Amino acid sequence: MKKLEYASAWILGMNKLFKLHEYIDNMKVRVLIFRLKGKAEIWWDDVKWVRDIRKDDLSWRDFKRLFRKKYLSERYYDSKAKELYELKLG
Repeated sequence: MKKLEYASAWILGMNKLFKLHEYIDNMKVRVLIFRLKGKAEIWWDDVKWVRDIRKDDLSWRDFKRLFRKKYLSERYYDSKAKELYELKLG
């Protein structure tokens, strides 16, 4: 699985987890930060320090925006749209 697809799958997996468990927004952020591994965990430590973000003040929506900006480029979304278009034609 490509790195971009892994990042997208991680977000989808977190969304599924949050639909299963009815966490309040604050708890969602705590869970997802706990589930970060490797380079993503290092990235998050840097982001929260540079932007002076407290996990209690961050929403799941805001985290997704930051995560997608870092790991899912516009090119990735364009290629996925192209794949979908080609599936419909094929």
